[in-house]
Amino acid sequence: MGINRKFRKLLNAQLRDTTVGDIMEPEVVTINEDATFAQLYSLISEYHHLGYPVVNKENETTGVVSYKDLFRVKREDWNSIRVKERMSTRLVCVSPGDGVTEAAEKMTNAGIGRLLVMEDDRLVGIVSRSSIMDGAIKRLLF
Repeated sequence: MGINRKFRKLLNAQLRDTTVGDIMEPEVVTINEDATFAQLYSLISEYHHLGYPVVNKENETTGVVSYKDLFRVKREDWNSIRVKERMSTRLVCVSPGDGVTEAAEKMTNAGIGRLLVMEDDRLVGIVSRSSIMDGAIKRLLF
């Protein structure tokens, strides 16, 4: 699939020397895999993010759960179904030193809106389409 050529050109022009580490959000809101979908709803209501890394008791990243996953569960089941039962275990990741254009391409190819930023199997940040666009816009304006 790939990203649009014009968008790639813009990213390359504005963010050529920018790494994922330069624009990622280092303060990552996570959810425990044993949390219920009611707790996921509370997290979404508080932080307004559309996806959250899922961690186990040892704080290891085990999956990702999204807003879409929430609404694939009947509301009356939100208190009984655990995040680990419906999370995606396919982790699509980048490292802080990866280029922003490559990260955007990876998101597009995977059909997702955010990437986990990992360093030595440790979650160190998250990068989203909006953080990439914010970075490009700031470079254009300043």
